[in-house]
Amino acid sequence: MGGGAGSAGAAGGGGADGGADGGAAGMAGMGGTGGADGGAAGTSGAGGSGGSEAIVDPALDGPFTTAELDANTTVASTGHAVPIHCVVPTGGPGAGPYPIVVFAHGFQIPASQYYGYIRKLGGFGYVALTADFPAGLLSVDNVANAKDLLGALDWAIAQSADGGSPLSGKVDPALVGMSGHSLGGKLSLLAATLDPRVKASITLDPVDTSAQGCAPANCPDVSASMSSLAIPTAFVGETTDATGTFQACAPAADNYATFYANAKPPSLEVTVQGANHMSFVDDPVSCGLVCSLCKPATAPHDQVIGLSYAYVVAFYERYLRGQAGYDDYLTGPTAQARYAGLAAIESK
Repeated sequence: MGGGAGSAGAAGGGGADGGADGGAAGMAGMGGTGGADGGAAGTSGAGGSGGSEAIVDPALDGPFTTAELDANTTVASTGHAVPIHCVVPTGGPGAGPYPIVVFAHGFQIPASQYYGYIRKLGGFGYVALTADFPAGLLSVDNVANAKDLLGALDWAIAQSADGGSPLSGKVDPALVGMSGHSLGGKLSLLAATLDPRVKASITLDPVDTSAQGCAPANCPDVSASMSSLAIPTAFVGETTDATGTFQACAPAADNYATFYANAKPPSLEVTVQGANHMSFVDDPVSCGLVCSLCKPATAPHDQVIGLSYAYVVAFYERYLRGQAGYDDYLTGPTAQARYAGLAAIESK
């Protein structure tokens, strides 16, 4: 939402279903559910860090098995305790090390509402984790929270170097993605401006609004800095919540389009028709009070979340693994046909 702070909510959950709920049931134009056994239909798999593997439809489940783990890290640069939920590939068509993606939650939204994204990525051979940065309504500091995301990345890289860790040998520190929703989208892009290890970033309805009274040094205008961020970016968003009677959840002056307008190529903008700001969480019904404060969505949630999962996967397969075949699922004929009537796609 258009607030200047995030949630400290570390709602539990997870389990070891390894992404069965990360499929694309109800995807517009799919004609299928993308079940757990359909991930590698017609392909040979997605491999590890390399870029020569076969293309797997990102609307389906990926071919990797996964495990999930919870951890906590204290970020040295901020002193913040950051709970982590991590999905790790355990088997599949390619061995590690794997690319890594850090996912940041939205304003006052539990990190568990984004487990679907990291499970989906895990199924495609990524180490993916949520970093539940501790931010509230007071003492807002976007820069510190962006450093919390980088601290979670540091944790994963250190775990990969630990022979006794479940992440041992799993993380490729040269292939790092940062993603997030709402405030988390802003923070993931801010983290990318702070750390050259971040090689690509796709965000879901990012909002650049700062908390009242937060100094620019702590709450910078991140959309304005996109012109100097020389990495591939993508912005999936909506316009339902561009205005509001009390406070717009994603005000037009600070929404995803402002990031895209300043972004360097290659960049992608996907406007989802009929989505609202909370259409990008796993389950708006169980999300709590904060998810009820935005305008009602008119697009079916399963279609929007299916699109979101698929775009996150296709973007990172294209820009972290370098598989150009995924352009078809981002901007090409398959994307145009699949999302006709649901989304408007622009690129540069």
